[in-house]
Amino acid sequence: MKSRIATFLIALCMFMAGTAFAINPVNQNTNASKAVASLLKQEIDYPKFAKEENFEYCVLVRIIISQDGTFKADCVNCNCSRMKAHVIKVIENINMKEFSKYAGKEFNFKIDFKLI
Repeated sequence: MKSRIATFLIALCMFMAGTAFAINPVNQNTNASKAVASLLKQEIDYPKFAKEENFEYCVLVRIIISQDGTFKADCVNCNCSRMKAHVIKVIENINMKEFSKYAGKEFNFKIDFKLI
């Protein structure tokens, strides 16, 4: 009888813990992500050296926004070192005060450079 009560209490505790964690969903800040993505579309242009040499690359970027609204390219993944340096330079030159409200947030983006 004691083992049945213990089993019931363990199951009840597991149910209560699962319910408590389900009440607090993960907060996805989609508005911030959309705002940063649209800013990146405006700021990052196709570099001249890539146009001249017909380069098409995909760059994966993790961006962190600091307290003063500056952007930091935390992690950049690309095969071409010149394209990687170009993306880092452009991102770290962005300084927008209105993005300081997203300070400390990380954003991951895939930037495709394709010739049309």
